[in-house]
Amino acid sequence: MTTYRIGERVRTTVDAPAGWTGAFSAPAGTLGRIVNGPTPWGEFYGVLLDGDPDNMPSSYSADELTHANEEDPR
Repeated sequence: MTTYRIGERVRTTVDAPAGWTGAFSAPAGTLGRIVNGPTPWGEFYGVLLDGDPDNMPSSYSADELTHANEEDPR
């Protein structure tokens, strides 16, 4: 299984629809940075997604992420 480290740039592989009206939504392919994880009860990571106005991490499993390419902006 792929693992990630805190601070690493990643790209999502799944859509993350808004949880309520007016909330941030992120399509697959959104860039972000690992801010915590993996969780002790599974391979979940907190990811701070680029463009999220609330600046709150979203939870993703390792298989919902991929390493960002070197040319991705930081």
